[in-house]
Amino acid sequence: MVTTQSSEFSLPTVLNSGREEDLAALWGRVRFAEVTEVDGSLVASLDSGGLAMLLSGLELLREQGLALRILSPSPALRAARRAFRLGERLPFDNEHKDDEIPPVELGLRLGELLVALGHITDDQLESTLSLHRERPDSMIGQMLLEQELVDEETLARTLCLQHGLPFVDPVNEGVLDVSLRLDIPFADLRVHGILPFLRLRDTVAVALKDPADVYATDSIRRNTGLSVITTVAPPTSINAGLDALQRALAARGLAPEQKADDGVGAEERLNEVIVNAIIAGASDIHIEPRDGSYTVRYRVDGALLDASKVGSESGSSLTARIKVIAGCDISEKRLPQDGRIHFKDRHRDVDLRVNTLPTVHGEKTVMRILDRTAKAIELSRLGLKGNGLAWLMHGIRQPHGLVLVTGPTGSGKTTTLYSVLDEIVTPEINVSTVENPVERTVDGVNQTQVNQKAGLTFGSCLRALLRQDPDVIMIGEIRDRETATIAVEAAQTGHLVLATLHTNDAPGAATRLIQMGVEPFLVASTLRTVMAQRLVRKLCESCKRPVTLAAEVTRRFADEGLAQSGTTFAATGCAACRTTGYDGRRAVFEVMRVDSTIQDLIAANPSSVEVRAKALASGMVSLLHDAFDRVNIGMTTLEEALRAAGTSH
Repeated sequence: MVTTQSSEFSLPTVLNSGREEDLAALWGRVRFAEVTEVDGSLVASLDSGGLAMLLSGLELLREQGLALRILSPSPALRAARRAFRLGERLPFDNEHKDDEIPPVELGLRLGELLVALGHITDDQLESTLSLHRERPDSMIGQMLLEQELVDEETLARTLCLQHGLPFVDPVNEGVLDVSLRLDIPFADLRVHGILPFLRLRDTVAVALKDPADVYATDSIRRNTGLSVITTVAPPTSINAGLDALQRALAARGLAPEQKADDGVGAEERLNEVIVNAIIAGASDIHIEPRDGSYTVRYRVDGALLDASKVGSESGSSLTARIKVIAGCDISEKRLPQDGRIHFKDRHRDVDLRVNTLPTVHGEKTVMRILDRTAKAIELSRLGLKGNGLAWLMHGIRQPHGLVLVTGPTGSGKTTTLYSVLDEIVTPEINVSTVENPVERTVDGVNQTQVNQKAGLTFGSCLRALLRQDPDVIMIGEIRDRETATIAVEAAQTGHLVLATLHTNDAPGAATRLIQMGVEPFLVASTLRTVMAQRLVRKLCESCKRPVTLAAEVTRRFADEGLAQSGTTFAATGCAACRTTGYDGRRAVFEVMRVDSTIQDLIAANPSSVEVRAKALASGMVSLLHDAFDRVNIGMTTLEEALRAAGTSH
């Protein structure tokens, strides 16, 4: 027999019921070549059906006298084996022996075990126990988390040692089967921290935040009649997994429908609307009056989806409740109003930017969801690459000058600027921002929110900031001549200025500033780097399918970087992606470095077409080319690339 490891003998990247043909083809090649090992490093995720197919295939090969091992098993495969204690049923190479289920540390309490492992000190444990005597209803582990003496993963792994259970993070390790339906109320699962994640025949694997909670496993057994096998996971992962299960349930039309007038109070209804929006991964909530009813819609991955419908009276009460807690004038229904809500519910902590607008059927309300717990993404992980990343990094490392991020509303410009701030902020420099609104607080940065009613405009705030001895200034948006002039003057007088601007592409930023009234020679001397960006929807890895493009299409876009193989991927739709075919969004970029030749051109007051031609000649990669790069690697579809960046070339 042959021992080999090659792409020809690799398990699929996704193991689910839709990959049955791929697995069958692999087993056929294995039998024909009589190999004894297959590569498991590419398996990013698996569900219950995929695990069952894998085990059945391996068993069939064993019956035929071919004992197969999996080389370099991925985290998903290792997690599945740990969860179900599969041992030799899922044989790995010798470097990955089944030694990840820890022995039970008999007799040691959680705090003592944390001390023994060196995670906390005796003094820290004693102070926590003293605090526990004052708050006897609180759990020791939770109190340690609140004091930030341990993190969630450390606590979960220590609980594994205490109880002799495996650690499995279903969401991050790719073993959450969102098609599971066990008819257990989500409220019960959330209260007790239970995440069912895989099923194998009559056994369901669950992750627990507290393995000492005996109700958790008993409730699963009582409600399902299945055997239960337990693992331990961090609470944040459990909550994220339950959100994913609930989203998938709603996409299949199995979530309970909200009646038009079901007697629910405005406060309870608002909480439900907000929580469901967060669970759905929405960026905005729309509450729209219609003729005789109100429709609630969520914007998810850039598209609006109907969530529920309520009667006219209930919708009016809901709108009034929003206006009250957002600080709006409840009696004023003829004019638009702005407000803000801080919403906190267990592990959820968000700000909601509220705007109301009169319509013919009543007041429409839109709430933008701003996650207070979200952290900035590292610049290197945004998707920038090659010269684009190098040019942006060079621009933000300059002691002075103007760096712009451009694009339409909702294209992720502010997210990028927060990532830039995280990259450059140090204790040695003074960084100040002017924003409307402040979407995320950043440590070490002085952030100011514009207040038009009080007279605190972008212009007045910027003039004040220049007397605050700043090194770096971030402007939420350059929207008029006054703001543009002050930004350019600040960049010219020794400050690094970061700002957003609404233009279709990167080269258009220079001409937009000139059109706003800034002298061309000032734009040329201060502008360092301009980056345009868009968001494209990312294909769902569980259900995307290969397609062959027409030769005419590949020829048409050959110069823009579309691969000439003609093979790409299309959206299908499954439980994992709420039947949309897409799961999340990714940014595509166009970065223009303002070198000496482009500076000379800008000083001559050129058209945006002239600047673009010069930038492309200097090595700039267009938005469309960057989007096609994502198509070529199977991240998104041709349609998404053209939708997001098709007008930029």
